[in-house]
Amino acid sequence: MTASFVVGQHNAHYEGVYSADEREWRRVCAIDKAAHIADLLGATDGQVENVLEVGCGTGAVLARLAAIRVGRSFTGIDIVDPRANLELDTTDASTFSWGTYDGRTIAFPDASFDLVYASHVLEHVPEPRAFLSELRRLARRFIFIEVPCELHARTSHAALQATLEIGHINFYTPDTFRLLLETSGLETCGFGIYDHSLAVHQFHTSRLKGLAKGAVRKALLTIAPELATRLATYHCAALCKAV
Repeated sequence: MTASFVVGQHNAHYEGVYSADEREWRRVCAIDKAAHIADLLGATDGQVENVLEVGCGTGAVLARLAAIRVGRSFTGIDIVDPRANLELDTTDASTFSWGTYDGRTIAFPDASFDLVYASHVLEHVPEPRAFLSELRRLARRFIFIEVPCELHARTSHAALQATLEIGHINFYTPDTFRLLLETSGLETCGFGIYDHSLAVHQFHTSRLKGLAKGAVRKALLTIAPELATRLATYHCAALCKAV
């Protein structure tokens, strides 16, 4: 018989003002997240003028997209007002707007944005198909979704409990992630499996340990991607067409 989980207030981890360490962690991770969006968009990034991020947190991913010139105007929304934690030190704030939503309905008309994305949000959402349907409604050209694929041979009860404590209630493999997208009516035009950058690997440890861990993980992902995702958590991302 499996053990029970300790279930607290959902997503309470994200309320309040973030510490300097948490803000820096989000800034470092945002570089990876924006790079994955740009990678899957490829040459089609020129078709993106306005961008909506659902679950924008500190706004660091939108700021990074602006820095690498993916999009020209940017809107970020979250269930907690993001303005208390904005990360826009080097970005022209006039190109950004911010707001909140109730976690279900987003108050914009159909096909309002060239790119609508949610990076590391779907694992937090009680009704993932309804959430994806709302993103699809808002998108004029593209929808981008990224999740951590945390279900693999080494996933333990303790690991699930730890991620539950930061709001994860849905857990994916690359196959179950793709299945969710396809059964939500989304047409995938790009799919990627990504490891962390060195900056992320070394953030909570030393540079040497980060280098070693990153080298092993990247080699495994290159040589045997299916085996890699069965042994460790990688990030899976999909670019979908708005149809």
